[in-house]
Amino acid sequence: MTEFDYDLVVIGGGPGGSTAAAYARQHNLRTLLVEKCEFPRFRIGESMLPASNAILRETGAWPQIEAAGFIPKYGAMFFLANGPGEKEVDFSQSLVPGLDSTFQVERAKFDGILLNHAGSLGTEVRMQTTVRAVASDGQGNRVELEGPAGKQAVTARWVLDASGRDNFFTTDQKRAIDPPTTEKRMAVYAHFDGVPRPAGRRAGHTIVVRHEDGWFWIIPIDEQKTSVGLVTTLEAMRQAKVEPAELFRRAVANSARLRELMGTAEPTMEFRVTSDYTYFRQELARERLLLIGDAAGFFDPIFSSGVYMSLWSAQQAVKLVVKADQAARGLTKGEQRTYTRAIKRHANVFRQLITMFYDNVSFVVFMQEVVPWDLMPGLTSIVAGHAKLSWPLWWRFKVFMLICRSQHWYSTVPSLEFDAVKAAATAGDSS
Repeated sequence: MTEFDYDLVVIGGGPGGSTAAAYARQHNLRTLLVEKCEFPRFRIGESMLPASNAILRETGAWPQIEAAGFIPKYGAMFFLANGPGEKEVDFSQSLVPGLDSTFQVERAKFDGILLNHAGSLGTEVRMQTTVRAVASDGQGNRVELEGPAGKQAVTARWVLDASGRDNFFTTDQKRAIDPPTTEKRMAVYAHFDGVPRPAGRRAGHTIVVRHEDGWFWIIPIDEQKTSVGLVTTLEAMRQAKVEPAELFRRAVANSARLRELMGTAEPTMEFRVTSDYTYFRQELARERLLLIGDAAGFFDPIFSSGVYMSLWSAQQAVKLVVKADQAARGLTKGEQRTYTRAIKRHANVFRQLITMFYDNVSFVVFMQEVVPWDLMPGLTSIVAGHAKLSWPLWWRFKVFMLICRSQHWYSTVPSLEFDAVKAAATAGDSS
């Protein structure tokens, strides 16, 4: 290939794809973005991390996010489903400047803002267009599309795959997955009206309610609407022998804390289910094609890292593409490995927190009102999305994780009870 229709084709119009396109246009790359859906469209994952703010400022989208009327998010609350445990993470207590707050967002609106912003910078956007195949000859890529006008092939020097967890086209790069490290889980979720809100700054907090086999999220996304979801294991679902919506109802009914938090709220949509959503691909970069966001990998959503990782990986990918494109070459093997390692190293910080969260013994340490040795400000910075571990964060994170592991052998805090979903699995309609 010598003549190309585009410099860059971005596959997927979610936060990662739109952010990549915006960055690319800032460097004058002729960019085509293809999105299989027509916007607006529903997506789960409404909770942002403060570390995302700086990236959105760089792309120029931040003023529109600020003006959109989203609910400010200043932190998170963690509760036990049945028990007195309670923990607040307040972003203002972070060690890192600039992580004080962000927003809870309705994804249909948020994603539309980012996509429209990419379009306003000169990105060509084609919706209802699906990529069926990508082929590379080392000099560029041939991308086969299927949309309202039928089938078409376009060429581009670079492709960024931000297509998410869906696989509408497969390559050997996307087939190879890292070995799983966590138990298979599922999420049952819907939007609700009428969920009570705390007063003051806590009104915009993400609320996490921990039970033995998983957790509930409660995320306010506008003045009336709240996203609520149950995350549990596939094994717990099989043992319950009920439909997902019924498992959700029973889990709420069997938790004093959830009954209090949900009040008389009613769902405004049918329940949806997502299952087995933790994975990471082995290779995230080839000579002319990089995977970003959920197309690269995704960990459990407990710490709301999904949107942030999509934005951050888009930023890193475009930096590499621009550098190589200016030198009129593809990515070297070293650059490919460096990109893969960088994304996985960043994600691994969240993975370690997720492992701690699901370990009932370690979680006891996290839930302590006072964490010793001034560790909590560093942990708060990481929970806010600052996964690049400078020394003040690194040593606090390592010591905290060491305390969590040692709790298995030297119990220094009382145990906790996690029984809501276990009870729901065995209870009948009388519950």
